[in-house]
Amino acid sequence: MGEKILIVDDDLDTLRLVGLMLQHQGYRIVAASSGIQAIAITQGDKPDMVLLDIMMPDMDGYEVARKLRSDPTTSGIPIIMFTAKTQVDDKVAGFEAGADDYLTKPTQPRELFAHVKAVLARGKKPTAPIPPPDQSRRRGYVTGIMAVKGGLGVSTLTLNLGISLQGRSKKDVIIAEFRPGEGTMALDLGYLNPEGISHLLQEPPENISQAVIDGELFLHKSGVRLLLSSYDPASAKYINAVDHFEAIARYLAYMAAHVVIDLGPGISPITDRILTYCDEVIVLLEPVPNTIVRTLMLVEELAKKGFGEGRINTVLYNRQRTEMQYSLAQVQMEYRHPISIVFTAAPELTYQCSKANVPLVIQHPDNLTSQQFAKLADNIAKRVRVKE
Repeated sequence: MGEKILIVDDDLDTLRLVGLMLQHQGYRIVAASSGIQAIAITQGDKPDMVLLDIMMPDMDGYEVARKLRSDPTTSGIPIIMFTAKTQVDDKVAGFEAGADDYLTKPTQPRELFAHVKAVLARGKKPTAPIPPPDQSRRRGYVTGIMAVKGGLGVSTLTLNLGISLQGRSKKDVIIAEFRPGEGTMALDLGYLNPEGISHLLQEPPENISQAVIDGELFLHKSGVRLLLSSYDPASAKYINAVDHFEAIARYLAYMAAHVVIDLGPGISPITDRILTYCDEVIVLLEPVPNTIVRTLMLVEELAKKGFGEGRINTVLYNRQRTEMQYSLAQVQMEYRHPISIVFTAAPELTYQCSKANVPLVIQHPDNLTSQQFAKLADNIAKRVRVKE
């Protein structure tokens, strides 16, 4: 019996025509004329593949793909975006939403069949189970750092917090960047062409182990170990390598007393999976009205994933001095959640440290901002002691 393919398109003529073509090739066809209907079908009688249009009125194809990828019961279903949208940005958005392939309309039947056959074949490749971590070591405390958008200082916070944790707790710390193609720590520290994460992403997930990861770690002069992402934009192709990042996170948790992970902006497919391994999440908040609104939405989404008060901490991060930003009182009035630490703006010092390739907490250990990093590190260490 042929594989079952779910075709999702609000154009009934397309549903009928493409369905007939694939039926003649021996495939079983299920049709949905809306995104909502498609989600309902996949949660019941699961298809072997989804052929998904993008432009639909109630829920577009990007959102359908994200929902399928975020649900463990449907996350492994192969998806081909089949659409009239031909721009490069549209294709990138499709892959970022979780598509395995992208095919533009109109297409020749032979091309359609070739893409369907290839994607189904990839989906059938057997994957060996990922070996469990060596649990003879005690599991460390994993902290994820994120924000609602890029440019708020997630990487700077992650790096300086990790170094502060090392110094304050006197325990081993690993700092990891889970941002393929968007790494910034290497450049800030003066490391050229970091390939730690890239090497791991080129391995099958089942080949990743503690020993393999250990071989890709940089030892910084502060004593922390670093697992760095490439800053080459081409490495963004690994944005859907969710199984790889999950394997890395599972092992890292047993490789240090503290693991601090730069998760970047928003809840990407990688972050959605890695949150399972985080003991707490620190959310960066910018004192700007639109950012506050979006961060409230992020916190609500994290709460649905089990990160309520006690597992989520907000820090107010002032990256620059400007009259256009809210005061602390205004932020507290609109944000409505506790703020753990308020970082003082120090743009000149931050720039000098970046130019010197030295983290702020090392270059200016007695500075007020460094003291605030120390306080945040102490708060985390205190929560770990309570947990123990």
